Amino acid sequence: MRTRAVFLILVILLAPIAAASEVGFKQENALAEQGLNIQAGEVSPSGSNILLVGDDGFVHMISASAPGDRSQDQEINSSRTARFNDVSWHPNGETALIAGDRGAALRYSLSDNSIDAVNGAGITGSIELTATSWRPGGDLAYFGAKNGNIYSFNEGEGMLKLEDTKSSEITDISCHLEQNICLATSIDDGIAVIDRTREITWLDGTSSDTWVAVDCADATYIKCAAFASGRRHVSIVLDIQDASQSTTGQVMQLQEGSTDFIALSRGYDGTSLIHLAPMESVRYKLDIDEVFMHIESEPITDFDPEVAGQRIAFMWEIGEDEGWMITNEGSIVEIYPTESRESLGIMETIVFAAVAVSVPGVIIGLIFMNSSYLQRKYRELRGFEKKE
Repeated sequence: MRTRAVFLILVILLAPIAAASEVGFKQENALAEQGLNIQAGEVSPSGSNILLVGDDGFVHMISASAPGDRSQDQEINSSRTARFNDVSWHPNGETALIAGDRGAALRYSLSDNSIDAVNGAGITGSIELTATSWRPGGDLAYFGAKNGNIYSFNEGEGMLKLEDTKSSEITDISCHLEQNICLATSIDDGIAVIDRTREITWLDGTSSDTWVAVDCADATYIKCAAFASGRRHVSIVLDIQDASQSTTGQVMQLQEGSTDFIALSRGYDGTSLIHLAPMESVRYKLDIDEVFMHIESEPITDFDPEVAGQRIAFMWEIGEDEGWMITNEGSIVEIYPTESRESLGIMETIVFAAVAVSVPGVIIGLIFMNSSYLQRKYRELRGFEKKE
């Protein structure tokens, strides 16, 4: 009984202390348009602009560093009424691809704010395109569709349908930042790896989850992470020699939070910010394969109940817990670390120091309490027992 009690003390002392993220909020000037339903956004490669897309052919550019300054906005006329679902900047920052309903496979040009159909877009017909992403080399991009099709695109070849696709919706596509290897997630068919030659391999054991997003956020690691309904996530280790041999880790489940994963944005320093419906977010750190609360529903509701009832469309950061989010209705909120979070860090330091001091003593005490030899030697040393 005594051994078990000491063991429990050790477990408590050695258990990791979860650092809950505490952030503050500040309202910025919202986008003026009424009835917006923004679906996605992406920071330009230069880091200066955010390109937003949404319902009814909505395309809009805002400043990344001053998103509340409406004088820096660029209104972009797409001349279309389809819903746009995703956007991906070309690595050179001069153009961006847009994926949308009614087979919308479009290219935005920064030089003149024009939007045109990409070469070969007619192959998609009226299929709803749900995701798009450029490879880091800028030589090839991919489009995913609601019917499970995956298309490659470059200007010379146009759009080509890939082989070995399946039938459920492609929810997201992400490419490694240095390797021309990409991942696609789907509603029912699991996670697919697309190698350098555009060959598709579906990863074993992933079809039982409903995958909503994938991110290859940190070029330092040859791995990515995917996120599924039920607040589940998994890391994928890429095989850069033979992408078909890529493997998944153990599927983990986030215990915190009250709602479900629906989308993600790229966070600061190789992290991912996963959106939960309607207004929560968590930070995923690829290096340690762990998830931490970022925005919780109660603080954002206390800040602004109207904003809390909207959905996160896109988030971007200039430091950890320092950045902005824009909602589907065009509300823009600055996010910043609070003083209480800094104080928490000091307390964590004190606790960790106390643990560092106390744990060795507890371990020594545990060994002593369970060793009759050491106890007898101690009594002999103190003179409680004399040798005959």
